[in-house]
Amino acid sequence: MSPLITKDNLVMILEHNKTHLPKIKKALDSISSLGDPLTNVKPLDFIKTYLYEHTNVLQFPIQNPDYGGLVYYYNGDYYIHINTAQPRIYENFMWAHKFYHFFFDRDNIKNPEQNFIKIDQIYDEKERLPNLFASEFLINDFVLERSFRFLDTFYTKQSLPEKVMRLINIFQIPYKALVVKLAQNELISINDAKKALDYDYRNRIPHDMDKSFFEPSYTINFSGFEGLFDKAKGLMHEEDLQSIKKSYSKIYEQLLASVHSQRRTER
Repeated sequence: MSPLITKDNLVMILEHNKTHLPKIKKALDSISSLGDPLTNVKPLDFIKTYLYEHTNVLQFPIQNPDYGGLVYYYNGDYYIHINTAQPRIYENFMWAHKFYHFFFDRDNIKNPEQNFIKIDQIYDEKERLPNLFASEFLINDFVLERSFRFLDTFYTKQSLPEKVMRLINIFQIPYKALVVKLAQNELISINDAKKALDYDYRNRIPHDMDKSFFEPSYTINFSGFEGLFDKAKGLMHEEDLQSIKKSYSKIYEQLLASVHSQRRTER
């Protein structure tokens, strides 16, 4: 994943976003032209549905806080891995980030020499664009402004960070992504955004808020395995196929055991 957003790099991030926004607006228009009602009503559901239909989606937990997911191409197929050991708000954002790579960088993914997925610079266009797309696609401008104005009026005694936390209930994406978007849309000042970025939101979740947003889902799902298994029929010996299937089942059970152990540890 990219380095963290901080008060020190906020201005630079906003400047980069402003530069890349016209390109992202065109990308959003191309998505809208697909004519799928989900893009406006439930954008995250659209992304998941589209990726399930066009790629092999792999969901399983990896205990690495710096790893969110991966898009790769192998032997004629595209694969997307989503790390489900990260909090749900990050997982949701990662779905949109990886969707951008697949939908708009598909040809580059085929070329391993590009190696663009591994770039770890927060200002690099190849990672800045997917992050900006995720924010723009998952955060509706009208809903954001309408909701923020309401929170500003209804929760007059609450601080800006506390109001941003309540926006997570609506958009279900990371706290800092919402802070950046509020500043980008000029709903808050840059100075206020910088102060909000220092807020220890993980340890100050409102009592009336759904805390599951900040917890991992630990989902295990290999949507493409059965399809690959069917493709292999007739191309491999039956005993080899059954051996592969047995190995798959063993790995699946090991993952389940690992998840159950992790959940017991967190209780």
